[in-house]
Amino acid sequence: MKKVLLFAIISLVLLASCSIKTNEEKARELIEPQVKSSLIKPESYEFAQIQLDSCFSDSQRNPEVIAFATKVAKLFNEYKEYSSDAERAESSMTIYAPSYGYQSAHSAQQQKKYKAEMEKARRKAADKKEQIIQLYRDNKKLFMAFQSGKHEFIGWMAVFGYRAETAGGMKTMGEELFYLNKDLTEVTNRFTEEDMRDMQSADPDDLNYEFGDELKKIFDN
Repeated sequence: MKKVLLFAIISLVLLASCSIKTNEEKARELIEPQVKSSLIKPESYEFAQIQLDSCFSDSQRNPEVIAFATKVAKLFNEYKEYSSDAERAESSMTIYAPSYGYQSAHSAQQQKKYKAEMEKARRKAADKKEQIIQLYRDNKKLFMAFQSGKHEFIGWMAVFGYRAETAGGMKTMGEELFYLNKDLTEVTNRFTEEDMRDMQSADPDDLNYEFGDELKKIFDN
């Protein structure tokens, strides 16, 4: 009788342990539906891997910091693109500049065209610059809180890898960054591969070179 009872207890313990989901399994169940819903061919989805880690308020992996960096990176990339457009248009203007005091009607028309393109690109670049500066102003408190030294567990970060087919039928690897709440019951933030590429392509040194004086004024006040 004792053997039967012992066997029953062991069986119940094993059954209970099998039914308990790991943190990775909980995170995967929340993330997979979001990934599948964004695919061109959801039926081709294959799970690859998940790397789950704790996230703290003072970490550079804080989702608020990542969201801010992603927005700044996208704006800065657009700023650089418009600045390059303005430089190219200005360079083209010189080709059609008057020579020895003479300028044909065609050259004058082309110079006028490139001047308009240059001014338009400069306005767009200036607008992106102002958006970047304003983004720093709006997030000044975030930086202050980040530097306060408060070390608080705020949730989970998951690097999620998968495979899926493109429109052309080629199966490729995808990887996205997800944040989940403390209880692993909700996805709170999602950053796509495009977000990650934008963030990695923006050089902080270039940003500081372009806007260092303006940013210094924000944080000195």
